[in-house]
This record gives sequence, structure tokens and C-alpha cells, in this order.
Amino acid sequence: MSRIIHSLLASSLLLASQQSVADLAEPGVDFVLNINGGGGQAQSQSNTDKDNAITKDLNNAGKKQTAASAFVLGRLSYTLMNKKTQFFLGNSEDSVVVGDFKAELGISQEFDNGTIVTLAYIPMLAKSEAWKDPFITNVKRTTTDVESQGARVRFENLFSQPLTFEYTWAEANFEHEHSGQHNSLNLSSQQQALLKRDADYHQVYLDYTYALNEQFAIQPSVTFTRGESDGKAMAFDQGEFQASFISQLSPQSQLVSSLSYSQASYDKSHPIFNKIREDKSLGAFLFYSYAQPFNWDNTTFTAMAFYGQQDSNINFYDEDGAGASVGVVYSF
Repeated sequence: MSRIIHSLLASSLLLASQQSVADLAEPGVDFVLNINGGGGQAQSQSNTDKDNAITKDLNNAGKKQTAASAFVLGRLSYTLMNKKTQFFLGNSEDSVVVGDFKAELGISQEFDNGTIVTLAYIPMLAKSEAWKDPFITNVKRTTTDVESQGARVRFENLFSQPLTFEYTWAEANFEHEHSGQHNSLNLSSQQQALLKRDADYHQVYLDYTYALNEQFAIQPSVTFTRGESDGKAMAFDQGEFQASFISQLSPQSQLVSSLSYSQASYDKSHPIFNKIREDKSLGAFLFYSYAQPFNWDNTTFTAMAFYGQQDSNINFYDEDGAGASVGVVYSF
């Protein structure tokens, strides 16, 4: 559960920080501090909360979990005197390893034609958790650490158009991979190998912003992700379409609403469920910001809400989640 809320909170900082990077702020040091509180509900077999440790069978999506969370994030940047080069360090949401986020170190450079190029590295500074063997039933499952790192390159305002292209690479390594090894499953070593989750991820993202007028814009985007897992039953191709609607409600307030749909198909038949996994996902996201509330300088109020659902042809991989948060962003 906490992973979904943390992902939501990280999104708010990412939105705020992307705006500051795109503008390449005034020369000198800038620091953005984001304080949030939120809550939500999720249902997923990948949820490693202790209440979800035991599953009675492999034909369900796990137990519904509800939680609240408070979180603080930050981003430090330094812009050179030319106002075209910015170095940054801070938290951002990793869009490839779902629900996980790390500190990102990078540089943005604006060229004379208006194109902004960003190079960033997400170092292996934090760990997430997963079940050592997710497929054990009626026994408490134990967790293992998952280490990940990544890098991305982003091009904004390509060809003097509101066009953005981004490529992201990431890797995930499971410290103890025991998927399918429990005696009750009676899988051969070759079948167990199909379930290995260590992976490299490659993602391509493209969006274009259509300004309808000074107050409204539409931003369609497409994303393709390739998950090169060691286990061929866990390797996948995923395509996603998202439509975002950006509304400048007033000089101080903005509302962004997004709808997304994706499909994923896996390479080989799952040795436990005897079918090739296929997923379909729907998502909705709302983000509201109000600058200078109560005439406080360098302060922005934010509020967010999201809903996501994954429908798989294997019930074990169905997922559902919703949440909301409010927060304050301080710029120094």
C-alpha cells in the first residue's frame, strides 16, 4: 500500500520540478521542498504488507489494504549564469520500476533553437521489497530486497514544436529469487527459470501538447515499454496511451486531469497457470495546484487523486488501487 501512496506523492514533486527545469530558472541555487499527506487503498499480490503475507490460493488478487502516509521530498538545482544549463539532484518517480522512486542526478541544457535536453542517472541508493516466492499458499511469504538503478535522456521542444521524446533504461535485481521453488508447486528447474524476475527495462515516451487557447491544452502521449526479464514468462511488451487535459483556471491555479489505457503481453506461457499472461490497465489522475495561497511567496498548494485498475487473464495478477493527497511545495 505504501508504495502506491509514495508513488503518488513523488508525482507531485516531479510535476513541480519538471516545470522548473523546463523554465531553467534564474542563475544560482534553487531548492524545492514538498511536504505531503495522503491515504489510499490497494489490492495486489505484489503488496508486501504483512497482512498480505498469506494467500489461501493463487486464484485471487490478494487482500485489500488501506493506509495513510506523510512524506517529505526535495530537489536541489543549480543554474549557470547563461540560464541555459542546470544541474539537479533530487527525488523523482521511476516510470519503469512501478511504485519505486530514487534520487536523480542530472543536467539540463537549453539550446539556441529552444530544445531542452536532459540527461539523468538514478543511482542505486534505495531498495524496495518483493516476495521471495509469490506463489506459496497458506504459509507466510517472506520478502527479499530489490535493488534498481536507471538512466534517462529527454528532449523537449523538439523541432521548435511542443514535442517531447524520452528514453529510459532501468534494471531490477532481486537479492533472493525463489519464484516457483516451493515443493508444493512441483516445478522442474527449467520451469522455475521461466519465473526469474531480474530484468532490464527499456521505455520510449512521446507526447505533443496542443494549445486550444490561453486557458486549455490537450497533451496526448504514447509509451512503449520492453521488460527483458531473465525468465521468459516474466518478459513483456507494453503499450500505453494517455490523454492529459491542462486547464489554467486562473493566473494562480491549474488543473491537470489524465486518462490512460495500456496493454501488456508476455513472451512465454506461465508454468504455474499454463497460459501466456495478458494485462489490460486503466488509470485516471487529477492534479490541482494553487500558487501563493494566503499571499505566501514561493509557496504552492497541491491536491491529487488517482485510480488505477489492472485486469489480467490470470486472476493472480489483477490489481486495483485508489488514493489522494494534499501538500505544500516550498521554493527557496
